[in-house]
Amino acid sequence: MRSLRDILCARLRITRNQCWVLAYIAVAITGLVRVALTHRVFSHVADEPTHIACGYQWLTTGNYKGDTTHPPLERVLSALPAVLLRKGSDVTAADPLAVIFHKIIEQDGNYERNLAYARLGNLLFMLTGTLATGFWVARYFGKGAGLLATSMFVSLPPILGHAGVATTDLAITSMIPAAILTLERWIDLPSPSRAVLLGLAVGVGALSKFSFLLFFPIGCAIVIGTRFLCKTGAFSAKSLSLAIIVAALVVWSGYRFQVTTMALAHERGEGTIVNLAPKPLKSVASSFARQVPIPAPLFVIGAGKVQLHNRNGHLACLFGEIRQYGWWYYFPVVVFYKTPLPFLALAIVGILLLCFRDRQAMAFALIPVAFLLAVLPSSINIGVRHVLPIYPALCACAAWAVLTLWRINRLRLFAMALLVWFFAGSLLAHPDYLAWFNEAAGHHPEKIVADSNLDWGQDMLRLGRILREKHIPAVYSLCFESGALWRNGIELNSIHDVPPETPGWFALGLTPLAFDAEARRGAYSWLNSYQYTMVGKSIRLYHVPGSSP
Repeated sequence: MRSLRDILCARLRITRNQCWVLAYIAVAITGLVRVALTHRVFSHVADEPTHIACGYQWLTTGNYKGDTTHPPLERVLSALPAVLLRKGSDVTAADPLAVIFHKIIEQDGNYERNLAYARLGNLLFMLTGTLATGFWVARYFGKGAGLLATSMFVSLPPILGHAGVATTDLAITSMIPAAILTLERWIDLPSPSRAVLLGLAVGVGALSKFSFLLFFPIGCAIVIGTRFLCKTGAFSAKSLSLAIIVAALVVWSGYRFQVTTMALAHERGEGTIVNLAPKPLKSVASSFARQVPIPAPLFVIGAGKVQLHNRNGHLACLFGEIRQYGWWYYFPVVVFYKTPLPFLALAIVGILLLCFRDRQAMAFALIPVAFLLAVLPSSINIGVRHVLPIYPALCACAAWAVLTLWRINRLRLFAMALLVWFFAGSLLAHPDYLAWFNEAAGHHPEKIVADSNLDWGQDMLRLGRILREKHIPAVYSLCFESGALWRNGIELNSIHDVPPETPGWFALGLTPLAFDAEARRGAYSWLNSYQYTMVGKSIRLYHVPGSSP
């Protein structure tokens, strides 16, 4: 009896391999469509103005000094539509990044359309991550497992949420499996062509986000280690040198082939390097920064600034507590609450099963665990987005778990139930992927974490629409940037020092509520006696009746 796949191939007059390719493409397109449908739903999140403005400066002036804490690749892709469509014609070299962003996005009075254009760039990374994950898994477990892993990747709310905004987190998430896949193919046959592909993937990954410099070497060590234990693959120093040269050239091209000293490249270049150097070497570091020209100095400076940021910490919230230097268990907690429970269960089962499989496939189990362990000391605890690279390998583990359970008749129903729960839950999460939490978080996830996990400013556009529809002329606001309200002609009043029982409308974002000093002292607790309406998943809208509208 012929399978459904064989019947479909016969009807379409295509080969089985072509049928698999079409299936992969269909799944990838499904993911892209789901992301694209969110582009006009949400206002810009906190990090988007800087990313888009920096990319615009790189494209139009070559200047990349505004913010060097991220490499330029994703930023350039986000700003490219604005340049091609000649947006921001009134931007000047003296404009701050925030001003540049608003001149671009608000030109022609079509904020939603212009912001949607800027978010298109991440669709390229979404496609890359989807296909790279599928092909990576298919190498070990077959095309069926690869397709299942691909389907899981495009259904994970954290992936879909960060694919829908113009930030750098999805870029590195996509480039990790792409780079590891090219590495494995190079190990199989270290030819010049595969060395070039490896160099391109690593170079693009390094230009996507600086944390690639942490995650990829770990993944690389695991892959090489498992291959060494299995005594498979080959090594060529000449071919590896070619890959390194290509990767270096790609990174250098991202900084327009600049060669100069770090002191001349950026006004804080020397200070960054000196602050990172051990005390006995500070004078040597200072001399080096002032006197020695190097390729792509802004890349080195940017990576150094990230290290200083980690050293200085970042204000974070977990279980209602605020800390500057975070918690060692922060990322395991957010991964638990921000990952679908059925997927998490399958991934854990897959990790355990892979420990008993051949050592090459064990890399899928080791990589996400190693990535998670690597970020435990981090002092920058501001979202699951910083550990998104664990998900491609977890998709492989979950797919293998499904295939294993499916072979056991009495466990098939269990595997099917978990898959239905996972995919149905993903569909029900639309479009609020960014603020999504699993069932364990309950009805008040703000009691667990906030920031980019929940309220990143994405619902301000929704708030503006609701206030306009209700003909509300003014609001007291404790939210992220309120441009969405200004555009709707709504008067904004400061919520600070507002006496209790003041009549009017109050909009309180969950992240400002968690971090605002007055809010933490209970300045707005009197509002708890009034019912509120949730705007999206992140803003509480209160109405205090009285003489005011």
